[in-house]
Amino acid sequence: MDKLNQLMKFEISKFKSAQAIGDHQASFHHLGRAHVLSQSSPSNHLFIHWLMFRYAIGRKDYKEILGQVLRLLVTIPGHLLGRVPVGNIGWSTVGLIEHLPLPEDLKEVINKHAR
Repeated sequence: MDKLNQLMKFEISKFKSAQAIGDHQASFHHLGRAHVLSQSSPSNHLFIHWLMFRYAIGRKDYKEILGQVLRLLVTIPGHLLGRVPVGNIGWSTVGLIEHLPLPEDLKEVINKHAR
C-alpha cells in the first residue's frame, strides 16, 4: 500500500475514534483530511463521500445530508471531466468546486502521487 493510501486510512481511523467519543470537531477535521487524500482515486473519493453521508445521517444534519447526496452524484463525473477541486475538504461548508490550499503536512505525499 502506498503512502497516500496509508495516510488516508490513518485519517479514517482517527475519524472513527473521534466519532466514537462524540468529538464532532475532530471527526469533521479527520474526515476532511481523508477527503483531501482521496481525491486522486475516484473509488476512494466516492467512499469518503459515503462516510461523510453516513456521518451526516447519524448527526441528523439535513443540510450536510443533502450536500453529500449532491457530492455522491457528481464525484465520478467530476473525475471523468478532470474537475476535482484540489485541497477541498468535501463538506458542504465548502463550495462544491472550491480549491483550497493543501495542508502542509500532506503536500509532499499528494504531489508525489500526482506525478
